[in-house]
Amino acid sequence: MHGVAAYLLGISLLRWRSVAAALRFRHCARHPLLLGVLAALTTGVAAQPHAPSKEELRSMYCVEVIRAEIDLQQHMISASVDAAGRATTPELRQQWIDTSAELIEGLARLEGVLYRFQAHMLPRIQELDSFALAEAIRQGDTDSTVDRAGECENPTWLSL
Repeated sequence: MHGVAAYLLGISLLRWRSVAAALRFRHCARHPLLLGVLAALTTGVAAQPHAPSKEELRSMYCVEVIRAEIDLQQHMISASVDAAGRATTPELRQQWIDTSAELIEGLARLEGVLYRFQAHMLPRIQELDSFALAEAIRQGDTDSTVDRAGECENPTWLSL
């Protein structure tokens, strides 16, 4: 929830600061057309967010599931590298190195999936109801299992 809220708040503050900075210039206040343009820019901030679609909720859910899977993958890579360093035979060491390489490939694939979700949602997130998105994130955090990660790894509903 904090990520969604922080993102939304960050955009709003950024827009507000740029508008406020523009109004500080005396010559801006004297030009009604410029003030009209600035007012039009700020109306997007006050617009009522709309409910996310099923695909958008599913995407936010999967973002959290994939993040949890990435975290697990990173821990497994670390453990595999440690095990390779403590291997007692060259054959065992090579097995752990091969395992680490497979895990790193899986991590790269998961990071690619996460990037697709982020690229899909980033332009939309400001217009969506943050409470619904936060609930999807919480549900994804609760449901983070290998089965759920498998469902999210091939996001066929994304338009990218």
